[in-house]
Order: sequence, then C-alpha cells, then structure tokens
Amino acid sequence: MKQRIVYLILAGLLCNPYVSFSQDSIPISPDLNEANFLKFQDHFFKALAQKSIYNYRVAVSNLEKCNELKPKDISVLFELSKNYLMMKRFLEAEEYAKQALALAPDNYWILVHLSKVYVASRNIKKAILTHEKIVKQNPKEREKLVYLYFQNNDLEKSKELLLVLEKEHQLTAGLIHFRKEFVKSKSVKKINKVKGLQELIKDFETNKSFESLYKILTLSANSNTNVLLSYSQIGLDLFPAQAFVYLMNARALNQNHNFKKAIEKLTFGLDFVIDNNKLEADFYDEIAKSYKGLGNEKEAIKHKNKALALRKKDR
Repeated sequence: MKQRIVYLILAGLLCNPYVSFSQDSIPISPDLNEANFLKFQDHFFKALAQKSIYNYRVAVSNLEKCNELKPKDISVLFELSKNYLMMKRFLEAEEYAKQALALAPDNYWILVHLSKVYVASRNIKKAILTHEKIVKQNPKEREKLVYLYFQNNDLEKSKELLLVLEKEHQLTAGLIHFRKEFVKSKSVKKINKVKGLQELIKDFETNKSFESLYKILTLSANSNTNVLLSYSQIGLDLFPAQAFVYLMNARALNQNHNFKKAIEKLTFGLDFVIDNNKLEADFYDEIAKSYKGLGNEKEAIKHKNKALALRKKDR
C-alpha cells in the first residue's frame, strides 16, 4: 500500500512539468504523445525511486529507456549524470552533464553538479572553469574557488580572492584558518636554470644515459612530436625494460594518428610497470586516447575508468 502511494505521488509530480523533485533537479516536459509520455513517466519515476535506495544501475537502465523515448531531454540527461557520478563513472557523468548544459548553458544546478564531477575525478582545472561560472551567479560560492585555485597551485589567484573576501568581510571560519596556514606555508621558490631541449640532446648524445633521455622525452612530450618519436625509438633500443619509454613512444604515435601501433606499444610496455599506480594510470590514459582516435568510444571509456580507479588508490 505504501509503495502504491509513493508511486501515485511521483506520478502526480511527473504530470506537472513545472514541479521539480528536489532543489537541484530539473522538471520534465510532456512533449510526447500520451502513450509514450506515460511510458516515459513510468521509467522516470522508477529511476528516481531506485536512485533513492542507491540502486544506481537500475536507475540508469530506466533513464536510458527514457532517453530512447525522448532523446536529449534535459531532465533525463541530468539524472543520468548524477547516477553515473554516484557510481564513480566520471567520464559518463561528465558527458551527460555537458549534454544537459548544452541545452541550458546557464543552468545553475547543472554547473554545480559538473563542478562536483570534475572535483571527484581530480580534474581541478576544469572544476575551476566551471566554478568561475557558478560564482557569477552566486558570489557566496567564492570560498570554494579559493580552495580550488590553491589545489591547482594558482597561489596568486587564491591569495587575490582571499583578499577580496577579507575586504568585503566575507571570510568564513574556514577561510580565516586557511589564510593563517596559507601565510605560514608560503615560501619563495628558487628558480633553477632549466636546460633547453637542444642542450639535453647534446648531453644524451655524449653519455647515452637514461636520465638525459627521460628529460628529453618529458620536455618534448607536448611540444615536439618528431623529437619525441625519434628519441623514444632510440630509447626502446637502449632501454627495452623501461616502461616510461614505451609510454612516450606511444604518445608520439598517437600524436601522429598511428593509433593501432600505439596500442601495441602500450600493451607490451605495461608488462614492465611494477608497483607504480601513477605510471600504470598514464598507460591506460594513453590507451584510451588510442581507442578514441580509432572511434572506439566503449574501449576508450573502459580504459579511462581504469586510469581513474588507479589514481583513486593513490589519494
């Protein structure tokens, strides 16, 4: 009897397109023929009921049926994203939130949710970009932005916003404590002279050391694909048991759109990764890029999730 009453209440709410289910939910609209709308309602309130008892997989299954009946419905996309976040499947959570945001770019609750997704997946840079939009709508959210800047090592931005809040007498107890710790821990960093790529190459040609090669590959990873490919290949010949070299060689191959060859190198190189979650996660990230380049989104997401799981272990 109780279950029937709950279902009737939910159904009543769903019939009213202007009623939202919670503060951070988005109401559905009855833009379907009657038969399909009834099916849509049924699956949607089942999804909400299942989410409330933490049965996220069943909730997602019902929401996917809603998506088939009415593609690109903002309420469905938002709920899918929330369920995937609870399942710690961050890529899907981000994708559905972005799809919802494309339909309502300034929706406050979607922005707040997307920021949570980025923080949970440790993508602080994207969390900052999203939270800056949130702050424009709600200045009270600036406190979180102070912490996000600090996490991203944007110390000046963190300090500037802290000073603004202090002048406006908006410092919370948490921020007052943070300010004390911030001032205490702030130190002047010495800037060491860093050798350029050509200098490093000259060193390597002289001593053929792994240390020199490591610096060359690290420096050229995002700036010089030709150097990265050439010296990682040399590295494979000289240091065939160094996993890092396989990773860098595959990165160069991905940059040259040679995705299949990259997967081969990465798969082989994984055998040399021992007790290093960070390096193993980097491998899975690179494999995900290869599969994405091949148009295999399923495998890309699978390997990206493996990387996220490994990074979570290191927290």
